[in-house]
Amino acid sequence: MSTQLQHALEALYGLERHKDKLDLDGTHALLGALGNPHFKFRAVHVAGTNGKGSVCALVERVLRESGYRTGLFTSPHLVDFRERIRVRGRWADARWLEKRLVSLRALPEGRERTFFEVCTALAFDYFAVKRVEVAVVEVGLGGRLDCTNVIAPAVTAITSIGLDHTDILGDTIEKVAAEKAGIIKSGVPVVFRIPDRRARQVVEWQAVRQGAPALPVTRAWSHSTRIRGGQRARWSELEAMPWAEKLRLRPPAGFLLDNVATAVEVLAVLRRQEWKISTAALQRGLEKARWPGRFEPCPKEPRLWWDGAHNPEAMRGLVAQWQARHESPPAAIVLALSRDKDAAAVLGVLREGFSSARLVVTRTRSGRAMEKGMLEGLAAVTGFAPETAPGVAAAARRALSGIGPEGRVLVTGSLFAVGEAMEAFGGAPGERL
Repeated sequence: MSTQLQHALEALYGLERHKDKLDLDGTHALLGALGNPHFKFRAVHVAGTNGKGSVCALVERVLRESGYRTGLFTSPHLVDFRERIRVRGRWADARWLEKRLVSLRALPEGRERTFFEVCTALAFDYFAVKRVEVAVVEVGLGGRLDCTNVIAPAVTAITSIGLDHTDILGDTIEKVAAEKAGIIKSGVPVVFRIPDRRARQVVEWQAVRQGAPALPVTRAWSHSTRIRGGQRARWSELEAMPWAEKLRLRPPAGFLLDNVATAVEVLAVLRRQEWKISTAALQRGLEKARWPGRFEPCPKEPRLWWDGAHNPEAMRGLVAQWQARHESPPAAIVLALSRDKDAAAVLGVLREGFSSARLVVTRTRSGRAMEKGMLEGLAAVTGFAPETAPGVAAAARRALSGIGPEGRVLVTGSLFAVGEAMEAFGGAPGERL
C-alpha cells in the first residue's frame, strides 16, 4: 500500500463513525454526486446479528462459479482496508482508491460524511467502474438506516437477530428486529432463519407490510461419515432441495451449516428469478468458499485458532462448532472485546463450554476496545482465574507458551483481535478469496 493511500485512509478513519442524526441523506447525496453507481448493478442485501458475512461470502462464490462478474462489500476488514471491497474475489485496486478518495474529498457532497458513508460510496462506485453484474452487500450496522440500504436488491436476507449494538439499535429483541427488517423492500423476497419467535414475528409483519414474499429457512441437514483416501470425513446433506434432490458436501471450513442453508435458500430465490445457477456451480461454490477469520487455524502456527465471535449468540455457536470439530477444549483462550459488548454473558458462555481452559484477557488497538482491567474483573467473577497481557500478540504468545505440542489456543471476542493475531503470526486474508 502506498504512503499516499495510507495517509488518505488514516484521514478516512478519522471521520466520525456515528452522527447525532442517523439517516440516509448523506449517502444519497454522495452517491448522487457520483452518478448513482448503485443502480448500475443487481444486488443481494444481507443483514443479521451474526452470520451475515458468511452468507455473503457463500452467495458471492456460487455466483462467481456460475459465471457472473461479482462484487462483494463487507465489513470490517481484518488486516487491509481493501478486503472490504472485492471484485471476483480480488480486493480493490490501491491506486484507484487513492485517486477516488482525493476526488471524493473535493466534492461538496463529500464533506462531513461519516467513515461508513465514504466506504459505501467507494464500494458502489468501484463496482460500477468494474462493470460488476451483481454485488453481494453486507449491512454494516442494523439495516433500516444503514448506508447500504439504498440499493434495489433482487433478494434480501436476515441471518439472525440477537441483542447487539443495543445503544444504537434498541434494547429489546423486537427493536433490533425492526431495525434489521428495515432492509425488506416492496415485493422483494426476504429469506430469514430466526429461531426467536418475537423477532420472527417482527420480520414477518414487515414482510406483509411491504408485500414481500417471506421465506423462512427450514431445510434440514443429515450427516454421515465417509472414508476417502483412507481417512474418515464428515459429510452433510441438505434435504428437500428444489433444484437438486440432495446437496451433498463436506461442511465448508469455518461456516456454520445454518448459514450454508440460508445462502442456499437465497440462491434458490435467484434461480427462480431465472438466474443461471446450476447444481454443479452451487456445489463448487460452496466447497471453494472462504471467509477468513472465522473458525480457522493459523497457517504458520497450527496450535493457534481464531474466530471473530463477539456476542453471546456467536460465542455459543463457536463453542458448539469447536466441540463438534475437536475432541478436547482449547488449552487456553485469548479474549478481547469491544466496550459495547455484553462481556459478562460472553464470559458465561465460555466458562460453561470451556471450564478447563486458561484465560488470557487483553485489549486490541481499536478505540472501541474494552480495557483489559475491566475484562479481568468480569472474568474473575465468572469463575476464571484470568491472566493479562498488554496486547493480542503478547497474549497469544503467553497462551502458546503454556501448552504442549498437541494443545490449542483460541483467539476470540473481536474481529479486531483476529486481525491483530493475523498480523503477528501470519494468515491474513490475502488479495484474492
